Amino acid sequence: MNLALSDEQAMVRDMVRRFLADRYDATTMAKGPMSPDDWRALGELGLFALLTPEQAGGLGGGAAEVMIVSEEMGRALAITPLAEAILLCGRAIAGSAAAEEWGDRLMQGDALLAFAPGGALVDGRLRGSAAIVRDGMDAAAFVVETEAGALMLVDGQDSGVRRTPVRLVDGSMAAHVRFDAVQAQPLTVPAGMWAEAQALAGLSIVAELVGAMASLLDLTVDYVRQRHQFGKPIASFQVVQHRCARMYTWLEQSRSLLLKAALAEEEARVRAVTAARAYIGDAALKLAEEAVQLHGGMGVTDELAIGRGLRRVLLLSRLHGGGIAARAALAA
Repeated sequence: MNLALSDEQAMVRDMVRRFLADRYDATTMAKGPMSPDDWRALGELGLFALLTPEQAGGLGGGAAEVMIVSEEMGRALAITPLAEAILLCGRAIAGSAAAEEWGDRLMQGDALLAFAPGGALVDGRLRGSAAIVRDGMDAAAFVVETEAGALMLVDGQDSGVRRTPVRLVDGSMAAHVRFDAVQAQPLTVPAGMWAEAQALAGLSIVAELVGAMASLLDLTVDYVRQRHQFGKPIASFQVVQHRCARMYTWLEQSRSLLLKAALAEEEARVRAVTAARAYIGDAALKLAEEAVQLHGGMGVTDELAIGRGLRRVLLLSRLHGGGIAARAALAA
């Protein structure tokens, strides 16, 4: 198995890392969602086209590219709609007429699609509600997976769409969305594309978690080297060294599972991603909590990236049922 990045993949990683380093540091990490201008700038750099399938006009980047980009996003604790807007919704519209209307706008960062599971078709109209729709307040359209499993596209401007804002633990905004007899356009997703979309969205989330774990560990090691107690850095105390070593173990075990999922053959990817979700969500949360503990009282404040990072990890680790749902899926 070749674990080295190709020259092109290394260029993508370096480009994303430089872009984020210019905008995020310890004082701004996870302080709020990425601005629309920065999101649009990433689109103009071609990043979203890289991650969009060829059927929707993109470049057809695969799991390795998703891992590279998402891990960098996580390392910067950037709050973005990457997993659901680009990877999930971008593949849901591929192969249908919706790709012509929304594909270019999505890849350029000019329009945002949100994933909304819920509702049912009654007399040809969509009725019902979707509970927590991430980025639902800003979405120009919704990709709806009905209770019967059908995929539909709903224009956000439809008069029957009702949105109620919901603030999430990391500070980002979601929405409770109600559909009152709205017009819904059926989406014809190519065979296997939807399962691939869900696997890649899951891969993106665990890659973000691994990136966040790396940053939180780095920040913690820097802190314990600077913080003095009894005339010496607390990093010199054996108990602190042991706790940092345990955090490093959680990170490297998570990184190994992430690599295994990203490099898995297509037919084995869904299970590999599920296995990664089963471990990484819980490991990331334990690492983030340990980072807060080692920072003391300051660790829970909004002043430090550590506290904001814990809230970001808490959200990511609970998405789509988190580790509990992943372990149940593996056992089924």
